[in-house]
Amino acid sequence: MSKEHHPILNTNTLDFLKQNVLTVTDLTRSNKLSEILDRFSTGVSEEVFVIQNGKKKNAQAVMLDMDYFEQLLQFKEIIEASLDQVAMEEAYGRIGKPVNQSLSDVFDEEDINVTELIKLLEED
Repeated sequence: MSKEHHPILNTNTLDFLKQNVLTVTDLTRSNKLSEILDRFSTGVSEEVFVIQNGKKKNAQAVMLDMDYFEQLLQFKEIIEASLDQVAMEEAYGRIGKPVNQSLSDVFDEEDINVTELIKLLEED
């Protein structure tokens, strides 16, 4: 029996669904798109809208303020750079130390395609 995470349904969630989840039809048959863009024109907004195609379950996208999106990308870049730095520091810290794990201890078959890796190594 697996435990699945289910979001807590409360009035905030219900309000978000009613106000911020829209279908393509909602946008094309009203001035809702202009209203959303006007909201974004007043400064950085953390408001998020989910746009979905009612006919295709997986056809969904998120609409958000460009400045807010830029901030999120900057956070992502900082996190990635920090993780790279930690990995490099760990690698430098292991220089000259004995290796006590094999590749199979570190990687699963799903993590690495050995055949493709050997092919790439042979090309060089």
